[in-house]
Amino acid sequence: MEKEDRIRQKEQWKQLSPSEKWQYFIDYYLWVTIGVTTGIVILIFLIAHFATKTSFVMGVMAVNTDGEHIEATGPDYFTDFLREHGVMSKRDVVNLNYTIWIDPNSDSDVDSTNLSTIQVLFMTRSVDVFFSDEEFLKLMGGTDYLVDLRDYLPKELLDRYEDQQIKVLNTMTGETIVAGIWLEDNAWVQKTGWYEHTAAVGMADGMKNPELAVALLEEILNAE
Repeated sequence: MEKEDRIRQKEQWKQLSPSEKWQYFIDYYLWVTIGVTTGIVILIFLIAHFATKTSFVMGVMAVNTDGEHIEATGPDYFTDFLREHGVMSKRDVVNLNYTIWIDPNSDSDVDSTNLSTIQVLFMTRSVDVFFSDEEFLKLMGGTDYLVDLRDYLPKELLDRYEDQQIKVLNTMTGETIVAGIWLEDNAWVQKTGWYEHTAAVGMADGMKNPELAVALLEEILNAE
């Protein structure tokens, strides 16, 4: 009987849309996974903090990277950017995460774990600038994890990317927001090596450092 129930549950799971799966996860599993994942994140943070005596001034996350030759692999990649914007201490670094992959349509344990990790990193203000494929960015924007870029970026810059704006309905507020910008062969992104050709970028709701996040996103969008 238990086996039949598991089979039936898997079939029902497959019929859910990505947003419905996300909501189901939030309703039934979120707080358990947050508790476990938060403990892991805090442990890693404490180890990193006391071992290196560093402080994260902002966070950058790149999900579902597909580049073969990644150059941006650690905090040092952002040193010049931080210095240009007045962050001079060697202890102040960027918290970079680029090794998380997730299929929002999957019901695997790996994807569920990665989903909870992403959620915890957002909730603990460990993400300021967020990269992913367009589909996953839409999912994040639709569930209140990303800001409306119109509230942060200059209008003239957004106008240049009018055809590449990713607009989604925020299911929490009922408002349509510009959750991100779709990029193709962007010079800044290609230099990192995270993505071969296309990526989407947005900014996290609850950013630790909005000023640096805006500065980085403007640098990305102005890259030739």
